[in-house]
Amino acid sequence: MNSKVVYDYDRKGDSLFIYCVENYEYEVSLELDNYVTMDIDKEGKPIAFEFLNASKIFNLDKVYFNRLSEITIQSNITEESINLKVQLTVSIHNKIQTFGMNRITTNLNGIPSIEAKLVTA
Repeated sequence: MNSKVVYDYDRKGDSLFIYCVENYEYEVSLELDNYVTMDIDKEGKPIAFEFLNASKIFNLDKVYFNRLSEITIQSNITEESINLKVQLTVSIHNKIQTFGMNRITTNLNGIPSIEAKLVTA
């Protein structure tokens, strides 16, 4: 499954919110850790992500979050685990650079298995 996403960045709060632009019915929010939350729709698909302390998670200066050229999110949910991999692409001093993070947590909520890739529109 591939879906298009857009993002908002709050520099003061250092939070990055990435969400699907398609219609969906929200079901539940899962806290993957203290800084990463994933929203799931009624079909079990990941539809939105919030990253608190984004500059630390991605090791990227706050000034560059409003200059992102591409975001790719890969999520793999199995009966046992939730694996989230995020890559942010930005041009810094005319050089394309990628910053990423990977989170794996136990699937305690019984979210159905799904593999999804989301990219910026």
